[in-house]
Amino acid sequence: MHRQTSLLTALAFTALLLASCSDSEKKSAQQQPELPKPPANPTDGMVLIPAGEFMMGGDAGEMDGDSHSHQTAYPIHPVHVDSYWIDAAEVTNRQYAAFVKATGYKTFAEKPLPAQTVQELASAARTNLMRMEMAARNATGDEKAALLASIERVKAAQKNIHLAGSIVFAIPEGELYGDDITQWWKIVPGATWRTPGGPGTTWEDRLDHPVVNVTYEDAEAYAKWVGKRIPTEAEWEKAARGGLDRQPYSWGSEMFPQGEDVWMANIWQGEWPQANTEEDGYFTTSPVKKFPPNPYGLYDIAGNVWEIVADLYHPEAYKFESATEPNPTGPHPSVVYQPGQRVTYRVTRGGSFLCSDVWCKGYQPGARQPFDNESPANHTGFRCAMDAERGEIH
Repeated sequence: MHRQTSLLTALAFTALLLASCSDSEKKSAQQQPELPKPPANPTDGMVLIPAGEFMMGGDAGEMDGDSHSHQTAYPIHPVHVDSYWIDAAEVTNRQYAAFVKATGYKTFAEKPLPAQTVQELASAARTNLMRMEMAARNATGDEKAALLASIERVKAAQKNIHLAGSIVFAIPEGELYGDDITQWWKIVPGATWRTPGGPGTTWEDRLDHPVVNVTYEDAEAYAKWVGKRIPTEAEWEKAARGGLDRQPYSWGSEMFPQGEDVWMANIWQGEWPQANTEEDGYFTTSPVKKFPPNPYGLYDIAGNVWEIVADLYHPEAYKFESATEPNPTGPHPSVVYQPGQRVTYRVTRGGSFLCSDVWCKGYQPGARQPFDNESPANHTGFRCAMDAERGEIH
């Protein structure tokens, strides 16, 4: 699923805003299941990835193709990465809850927006309303109806523009009009890591699902607590490819190596985004380790949730000299940041339960997309990494 809209920008465009926390969120604060402690051995639950060079970049046949998540993944280039450790699975709700209980940490989605940001959003909403209303006056038929529907969403959003929250996927109603993401993404201020699908849902019945609705800063805070870090994009892709040479999937060359009734990843089946047949058993996230691992022993490195990595995002990052340096860490901030830019964009990898062959193919190891620090979503999570020499200390 391709999404570049900042949460704060999206708040000026979308509706379905639910301001109050749910009963399940209140319950989560009072009754928590047994939670884990950081492992005594920091490499427990991690896989050691050997040092070496690999060819990094988009997958075969996807350059200039229909996959939205491949268009910034070229040129393919050689990269050397030293040995490192990486989590075998995505960080789960159970693990993140232990971190929150120990530290009292609050995620971006749980905090109100700053007053200045609210003013900026209100101004943006007014400007966009005027533009859409002018366009609607000159439109007819389905185009006019779609514009009027968008106008109503903006007006509804203005009522709760002071609240943060998360982007939550919802099956669109009626016929789709263009690629307007607000037809299937809704901003829900009550949606946090505690309430993954919004008010009325709870992390407590998804203990071993990946934590979602977090930003890079939220992921980094957890990683530091357990003595780890967020992997670089190069580390992530080397691990995802599992030691295989330029295969289209993290598990090999075939989509269904174990037969067409055995899905290798939690992705979308059916007509996207109107109908998910759930042939893999899941509509949204699945518990980690429910699908086969790749040759390195990594689970859910394809599908389930997009995984936040440490690199700053630039659409032409692979064309820069920094891309082929040993142990690359992404483009330098001076290249990425533009004058007046407020939102920081990182890279996410691996696709999610929303990825399909007709939209993004994000579950392929070469796919990538931008993710900003103000757009937590219910299809985005993370896993951690650690330097190899750290793992030798017990």
